[in-house]
Amino acid sequence: MLRLALICFSVCLLVSWYPVQPAAVLESGVRVTDAAKVVIDKIKAGKEFRYGVFFVKNETVIDLESTGSRTSTYNDYLKNLKVVKPTGKECRYGVLDFEFQCKSSADKKRDKLVLMSWCPDDVKVRTKFIHAASVEGMKKAITGISAFVQASDDEQASQVEVQDKLTRTVTAC
Repeated sequence: MLRLALICFSVCLLVSWYPVQPAAVLESGVRVTDAAKVVIDKIKAGKEFRYGVFFVKNETVIDLESTGSRTSTYNDYLKNLKVVKPTGKECRYGVLDFEFQCKSSADKKRDKLVLMSWCPDDVKVRTKFIHAASVEGMKKAITGISAFVQASDDEQASQVEVQDKLTRTVTAC
């Protein structure tokens, strides 16, 4: 009995010395490239790009795929986000400087930074897993995100859905 008590005590000490990460948080170790970070900073500054579309390259890094000028529309953004490659549909991340009208005042416009995870339902399971596990790295690379949107179909990625999410979360709107 004493032996069992010593084992339990030893295990308790070990557990208290080593911090345990929550099992719900997945991280793949995929990092955001420096070039992608530069584009994200330019989107945040609001001077050069309206949006950037990013992808997991070779299961090791998140890299830039395309950008949109300040005059680009939301439909331009979606078209680039949902591009179908010869291999089929793929998951993407989109960072967007989203302009919208406040519901409280028709003449009040706001723009907020949105991170969107686009992952269609018919993508390969391995690709979905890597994409989902890498989203935390993408979030850490971007400061000042007003909304994170997970979308797997056109309705979830619609401009109306994103605006609704922002008007619920943004104060003074």
